[in-house]
Amino acid sequence: MVEATAERTGIVWGREVVEGTVHGRHSLMYKDRPQSVNQFLLEARRWPDREFLVQGQRRLTYSDHEEAVARVAARLAAYGISAGDRVLLLGFNSIEWYVSFWALHSLGAVAALGNPWWSDHEITALVEKIQPKLAITDVDIRAVSRVPMAEIRHLVDSGEPAELLLAEVDESDDSIIMFSSGTTGLPKAILVSQRSVIGNMHNLLAMTNRLPNELPEDFEPTTSMQSVPLFHLAGVQTSIATLLQGGKLVMLDGKFDPAEVLRLIEVEKVRSWGAIPTMVSRVLEHPDLKIRDVSTLASVPIGGSAVPGELRDRISAAFPAVKKRIGSLYGLTETGGLLAAASGREISGHPGRVGKPLAVVEVKIANPDETGEGEIMGRTPNAPEAVLGEGPLEDAEGWIASGDLGRIDEEGYLYVTGRAKEIIIRGGENIATANIENTLLRHPNVADAGVVALPDRDLGEKVGAVVVIRPEADAPDAKALAELCREYLARYEMPDTWWIRREALPMNAIGKMSKKELIAQWTNRGGESLFEA
Repeated sequence: MVEATAERTGIVWGREVVEGTVHGRHSLMYKDRPQSVNQFLLEARRWPDREFLVQGQRRLTYSDHEEAVARVAARLAAYGISAGDRVLLLGFNSIEWYVSFWALHSLGAVAALGNPWWSDHEITALVEKIQPKLAITDVDIRAVSRVPMAEIRHLVDSGEPAELLLAEVDESDDSIIMFSSGTTGLPKAILVSQRSVIGNMHNLLAMTNRLPNELPEDFEPTTSMQSVPLFHLAGVQTSIATLLQGGKLVMLDGKFDPAEVLRLIEVEKVRSWGAIPTMVSRVLEHPDLKIRDVSTLASVPIGGSAVPGELRDRISAAFPAVKKRIGSLYGLTETGGLLAAASGREISGHPGRVGKPLAVVEVKIANPDETGEGEIMGRTPNAPEAVLGEGPLEDAEGWIASGDLGRIDEEGYLYVTGRAKEIIIRGGENIATANIENTLLRHPNVADAGVVALPDRDLGEKVGAVVVIRPEADAPDAKALAELCREYLARYEMPDTWWIRREALPMNAIGKMSKKELIAQWTNRGGESLFEA
């Protein structure tokens, strides 16, 4: 089977790990691997008549998808897009978005995966930074030529025959630009190579024993539901993994709706649903859970933030086929994807455990304390080479700081115990507190600002903004401060609750803001919005 598959596609996915050189330094890597992301489209030819994409009333088979990719690629080429060109792909989950993603890869272009919740200020600044040749979006961006999603949809639905042509690219060439929360300002534009995307998928598929050239021709496909954004790392992983396994990808037709999730699980017989804790919690609380047949759902991989044991228990109770299969995947955009993984059996009864490092991944703890806790560092051949405009992500030896605190036990399992940098994870979106604080300080009457994570049953964490007013200044109300935030921040970064006061923020012994004490003060006051100015 392996030889037959390799002969058909020219691609071999091996398991042998060898030592090599990436970015001029030592690294582990798979010996036999694909060389470009667009080669994945050749793997998909194994199942031409299988259903692949489902959204609302629209359904595309694998052959439908390939022809749609070819049509869109031809149109983009007519706009002047070729290998190496950057194109901003800015929109919510849709068949048009997904087909555009693969059309860009077929041309060897670089897909910049924008977040449609960005503010106008962020879009303008990031377009200036990444300098795309074109944007595929419904957002009116004056600085760059634009192709609306309606035009892409027309091409997808036209059904006209088209032949797929694949540009030649090197594994060191850029594949995508992903955006991660900037600690003090705009999101970081991370350049992700072909090698990085391939290596991350290789890790994921090897771990689950689903390497394409190890799958039989009659491999039973998995129906996966895509409710996390396609522009997130988890969305990229799930959608590509589905393509490489001949599965079906079901997308919500519109915004997240717990009732629609349950309906789709029943009607489409969804087997795997990747989500974030907030989404899962809302589905578990919806009354339709009692009337829908969810017996096919066997896997609920969760990412975006830590998963409480209580939530895992509720999932097992609601979806009997899942039982102990609520596994853990730990990775970062900055490291190019997954670092560690574990099954439900491995993490059950071990709070904070996220798994063991994957085959070509090295993990260490920097500056551990007496308990072994320190900052998690990762080294992998999948690591992106640089942040656009900021330089390399890794140090001279290839190690990348995660921003998370953790430890490694005697069995080699990695635990995530906290955060080394101040990040709030609100509904699966990472938010840098410093970015919000710097925005609030733009107001002339604001003397100081502190942004903290407050617990929230639905979102996991919510954004609490404490604003200190200058002694002789008039106090702006929360509405005026919210308007300021809307101008500079993405929608998901907006503060949920406010504490407007004149008292100085608490400080620690070395003169820095004590957020631990600030949270305690606010919690003792009830954790709700306060206006004391």
